[in-house]
Amino acid sequence: MAKEKQRRPRLISLLTVFLLLQAPVLIFLGLNLLTDRWSFLSSWPVFWAELQAAFKLVVETPGELAQDEMLIYDLVAFLVLVSAASVSLLAGLIFPQGRAVAWIFGLLAQIGTLTSGIVLYFIYRPPHAFWLLGMGVIMVLYLNYKNVRQWFLQPEEDNELDYA
Repeated sequence: MAKEKQRRPRLISLLTVFLLLQAPVLIFLGLNLLTDRWSFLSSWPVFWAELQAAFKLVVETPGELAQDEMLIYDLVAFLVLVSAASVSLLAGLIFPQGRAVAWIFGLLAQIGTLTSGIVLYFIYRPPHAFWLLGMGVIMVLYLNYKNVRQWFLQPEEDNELDYA
């Protein structure tokens, strides 16, 4: 008797969209963490000017308190969020194919998101921490759903053909 092919769960498509949308959200939250305002979204010149000013401020005053914020922690959190965003984007691109590495990348992106959220929460509780923690917890719950894990445990040749 021929082995039945497993149909792709609907949650795989939803998680693909979530992973792809998570990348820009993480970058925007990280940039807001550095600039402490949302004006960087108004235009590209403002975006680059504020990003350069934020990095210049961090480089000139490492580890010192500036406006009751530890700037070095903001920079580290920004770098972790950018790396989590890139891993999330990569995971979202290969997630529908059913490769096991996509599920691992998805979890690594959530580790970066949750680590940043927890560290920022305990340092000085910015509103970003709650968004990061909420997004990370929801994604970890979805990624560990039984049908999602089962999709990545099947042989790779079965995943490539059946996208019903």
